[in-house]
Amino acid sequence: MDCSLTEEQILLRNSLREFLEGECPRELVREYDEKGEYPHELLKKLANLGYMGICVPEKYSGVGGNAIDSFIVYEEISRVMSLLAWAMGNITLYGNEFILYNGNEAQRQYYLPKLVRGETKFAFALTEPDAGSDAASIKTHAVFRDGDYIINGNKMYITGAGVSDIVITAARTAESKYGGITLFMVDSKSEGYSATPLKKLGYHGSNTCEVVYSDVKVLPENILGGPEGLNQGWDQMMKLLNGERLALSACALGIGQAALDDALQYAKKRVQFDQPIGKFQVIQHRLVEMATEMEAARQLAYYAAWKESMHMDCIKETSMAKYFSTETAKKMAIQGMQILGGYGYMMEVDMQRYLRDVIVLTIGGGTTEIQKNIIAKTLGL
Repeated sequence: MDCSLTEEQILLRNSLREFLEGECPRELVREYDEKGEYPHELLKKLANLGYMGICVPEKYSGVGGNAIDSFIVYEEISRVMSLLAWAMGNITLYGNEFILYNGNEAQRQYYLPKLVRGETKFAFALTEPDAGSDAASIKTHAVFRDGDYIINGNKMYITGAGVSDIVITAARTAESKYGGITLFMVDSKSEGYSATPLKKLGYHGSNTCEVVYSDVKVLPENILGGPEGLNQGWDQMMKLLNGERLALSACALGIGQAALDDALQYAKKRVQFDQPIGKFQVIQHRLVEMATEMEAARQLAYYAAWKESMHMDCIKETSMAKYFSTETAKKMAIQGMQILGGYGYMMEVDMQRYLRDVIVLTIGGGTTEIQKNIIAKTLGL
């Protein structure tokens, strides 16, 4: 097993760092957070440089990379501007990967090049007011009438639902809990579709919405996978689980590393009792623990990404990576706040934003508790 980065992956990481240094200075990142703006222009710039197609095959205008390449991109962007990584991941996961793994050939040829070029945006609507961790209990439903499927229902906490062109929507089309779900590609301009942005603690500007479907019409060919995808939604979603967990792990590592870097820099410069606070053993030990835990999380996550890139069974590893990386990153932000003291509590300092953003990573994509349940099953419990 060799999880070291290839020369191409090192070049990918370095070129992305150069882009972020030039395009995403701290002042701009703070402005996006304060104003709650969606990063349309930055996403387009990422698309122009090929990053939006990092794991899309070349035949569909992509780069043809693997899970490790994708992990590098999410982690590096999240370290500098977590909002941008979140917005990008929403599109690449629920656009690129949904279409690539579950779309029919006509859907792949039509949508993937547009997604890669940044000409269209996708979102994914699954969660409902009464369907969170128990996602298969959705009540939004679709009935076939006069050549169309008619969707009615309500979705909650849907990222990008107000700025995306296509919203892949999970709806019940049969009574079976798991075997009666269909994924529809809903045009956000459809009559009866509405998305209302929600105010939230972190990831300001990511456009998280409540979505209402009131007699929204969708043609059978706009079922994900075509008409053959009817009632196949649950199985289609399961194909994305490893990728989703890895993406969230990478985003968490990016935020966690940013928190550690800022805390370390502050400890070297902040003087109390006639010396930098980093000279005090209690601060040294705290920073050493943080650095060690971050390294452990990164090694675990990259190992999971390596197994995914090798097409190996890695449900246990991706669940472990998601659980450990997100919880570790949350700890980095909390410890960073403690090291910065009152300074870290101020809104003009980034540490508070790291904490606000990282918390949801332990919830989205399957909570920490759900990940532990999955790991327990792999252990035969």
